[in-house]
Formats: sequence, C-alpha cells, structure tokens
Amino acid sequence: MKNVTMRDIGAALGVSTVTISKALGGKEGVSDAVREKIIETAKEMGYRYSTPRADDSGRIIGILIADRFFSAPSFYASLYKALLRELADVGMLGALEIISQQDEDALVMPAAVTIQRASGFVLLGQFSQDYVSAILDTQLPAVLLDFVCDGPDVDAVVSDGQGGAFLLTRYLIERGHKRIGFVGNVESTTSIADRYSGYLRGMMLSGLSVQDDWIIPDREANGRYLDDFAFPDPMPTALVCNNDMLACTVAEALEKRGLRVPEDVSLVGFDDFVYGKHARPITTYAVDQQRMAQVTVRRLRTRAREGIEGPLRMSVGGWLVERDSVMDLNTGERMGQKY
Repeated sequence: MKNVTMRDIGAALGVSTVTISKALGGKEGVSDAVREKIIETAKEMGYRYSTPRADDSGRIIGILIADRFFSAPSFYASLYKALLRELADVGMLGALEIISQQDEDALVMPAAVTIQRASGFVLLGQFSQDYVSAILDTQLPAVLLDFVCDGPDVDAVVSDGQGGAFLLTRYLIERGHKRIGFVGNVESTTSIADRYSGYLRGMMLSGLSVQDDWIIPDREANGRYLDDFAFPDPMPTALVCNNDMLACTVAEALEKRGLRVPEDVSLVGFDDFVYGKHARPITTYAVDQQRMAQVTVRRLRTRAREGIEGPLRMSVGGWLVERDSVMDLNTGERMGQKY
C-alpha cells in the first residue's frame, strides 16, 4: 500500500505542500478554517504525522543508510559511531536501519516510521530525492549527513569536499605535477561531485587542462566498486582519488601493471580513513567526523524545538595529512612519512 504524502493531500485539496506542512506542523501562515480542513483530509486519507516536542531527551533518532554504502569496517560505520556518541551526550538514542535499493525505489518507509518510534532522522551517505521527500513527509525533523539533495526543504551537513580536493590538487601541482587525473564516478554521490569540482578548480586556477580519459570511473552504475580501472595511456603522474580506500585499491591495480607508487604515479585520497590488510600510507584530506556528528545533532535538536524553515547547508572543514604516497617532481624526493 502506497504511503500517503503531503503532496497527495495538497493535490486532493488544491493547495501547496508548504501550506500542508504549515498546517500539520502547527505553524503560522494558515487560517484556522484551512488548517482544520487539511487535518480532516489528512486523517481521512490515512496520513500520519507527529508534532515535535520541546523536550527531546530520551528520544529515538532513526539513522538511515543505503545498503550499498554500508559495511562493518567502513567510513560510514565510523561516522555512525560518532553520531551515537553525540546523541548519547544529549540523552538521545540512535537506531540504525539499512535501507535496501528495492525499498528506496519503492519509497518504503523504515520501521522507525511504521511503528511510530522515531522522533527524527539522520540520512547518511546518499538517498534519492524522492526518498528524502518521503521521509520529510512524516513531519519529523531530519538532517542529511555527507550528502545534499536539491529540492526538498532539508538541512545537510557535509565535509568540505570541494575545498579539500582543491587543497590536495594544489599540493600535487606545487610538487611539480601537471598531468593529474581524478578517480571517481561523479554522478554517484554529491560528495564525489564536490571533490571533483575542487579538483577541476585546482587545475583551472593553475592554468592546467584536463583530458577526458584522466577522469577514471571507480564503480558501476549499480554502485558496485571496480577492482580494475580504465587507466589512460600514457598515465598521469598523479591521481586524486575520491576516498582513501579507493586510493589503496588503485595502488594495487597500478602495481599489477608494473607501476610504482609514488615513483611512477603519485596518489592522494580523502577522509583519512583506512583499514584492513590493504591499508597504505596515503596523503589525504582528513574529515572531522566527530565535528560533523556534533553539528548534525545540534541542528536536528534545533529543528525539533523551533521548527526552523529554510534549509541550511553546513560544510565542516578538515586538514591535509601528508604521508608517503606522493613524489615531489621538483626534487625527486618522496613526500611525507610512512605509518
């Protein structure tokens, strides 16, 4: 059975979704007669909504992540732990739900909605615009973490992908690299798109051109990561990888082709998060996970208490971490330190 949304109610009454949201959320800007009609119609159509409470202590926050982005030892698992710590500090609980691609496509609501337990949501990683809109239709406060979504009135907290990738690209250029590629599917996530934008900006402001075959895909359309790459010939002298684990995988793929890192190809990553037997010392841009979680929880509580309208996009800065994956072409020396 299809979930009734605010858009459905608006279509039935011939009013905007904004008006529906204000009426059901108890906000100003709607006459008593219109509000009463909207509430009556919502009940008749089977729409469920909750009115936020001023006191949010002890409340349960649903933390949603798409199945394709989650694994036990991953960046998002680490970010989830940071969220749990921040929620616990303010007397709140976090409940993780992993959303399958099928449920996301069908706009199936998480259990926290269907059993009416959640008092707010953090959407982690990347979800479609339609799914974000469906979550917002619950009238519960929500914040996107590590991605943005155009259209819906929703807050987002992200790392400074553009600024970080720009810094990494300039770092390579200052060390004599002019043929620099980028590894990542730009259309997969908004965080990769931001990092790609920072890479392009770094190249452009230095007067360097970018060849089409220097942009190397890292995953298939369904999100499955590649273990082999369409490297160009000749190779760039350096590659900006959209995350650290990808950089480690790229290093292995290069070595299988007889190329050395960093002597033949320098690599930089993003996140400052590596794990497992394949981990390598990668120069990277460190993401401040704890700060991102802190800002997310703070914004979620503000939304719940004050019902603030108008989305905020908050970018949390990080810092460059220099390790042993870059060759300085000016001096012929390896940069950084090994672990």
